[in-house]
Amino acid sequence: MKVDDHELLVALDQTKSLKSAADLLFISQPAVSQRLKSIEEDWGVQIFIRTKRFIHVTPEGERIIEHARRVVAGEKEIKEYLRSHKNEVSGNLSIGVSSIIGSTILPKIVRQFLLEYPDVNIKITVGSTPQIISKSNEYHVSIIRGTQISHKINERIKTDRHYFVSPIQQMDAHELSVIEFQADRLYLNEIEQFYVERYQERYDPQIKVDQMSTCKELLLEGIGVTILPEIATQDLSNEDFNIEEVLVRGEPLLRDTYLAYDETMLRLPQVNAFKSLVNTFVQQNNRKN
Repeated sequence: MKVDDHELLVALDQTKSLKSAADLLFISQPAVSQRLKSIEEDWGVQIFIRTKRFIHVTPEGERIIEHARRVVAGEKEIKEYLRSHKNEVSGNLSIGVSSIIGSTILPKIVRQFLLEYPDVNIKITVGSTPQIISKSNEYHVSIIRGTQISHKINERIKTDRHYFVSPIQQMDAHELSVIEFQADRLYLNEIEQFYVERYQERYDPQIKVDQMSTCKELLLEGIGVTILPEIATQDLSNEDFNIEEVLVRGEPLLRDTYLAYDETMLRLPQVNAFKSLVNTFVQQNNRKN
């Protein structure tokens, strides 16, 4: 049954008349009679007994009309809620994000987002870019580095340079352990090329970790040297670290960051709001730098 059919039953019960119900609903009396007949056929019982002047509810009809009242009331409640919350951003937001972004700018973005849209529930999954790409269909939006996601819109939001970072006041950087965080092979090949050009010897990292944040923590403890994207070096002091830009074949090593999503996802207000906030945050951050 459609909601209109439930409204018809409620109107008939209120007015006790086919004609009065027709007037109330702004339809013809023959249309009311035909629809009531169809409804009773669907239920397989007689809902009203007709007399010359009035109609009377049967015992079976009383149960059906109680149900109809709940449906009509529920429909009205939902419509009122939607009208009153028409311009509000709420619901669930699922984000898949690469570990570098997850440990640097994402917390600030999420903090600002929740200040503006406190009724949104957020689920964040952090992993390597390949891990996020492999499960990208599980997220409303993904933020990945270096590689785009096929069959999705990939909006470049920033480009990072890279820096070779080593502690000051320790032995020569060449003699310290090299720390490497997990990344795609093409990216690591570029780092290897830089190291070979810089020291004229084979690149052989002694310490390998799965997260950039762990790599950075080891660096802060003075355990070794590493190559970090620009986004991860902004809180490092030149008084404590040598920070040298990575050049490969004379060119800066660059890595793009993408906000990836299906175009249909932008129909969801919370997704559209998050996308806009990310772009605003990145633009403001770029101006500061």
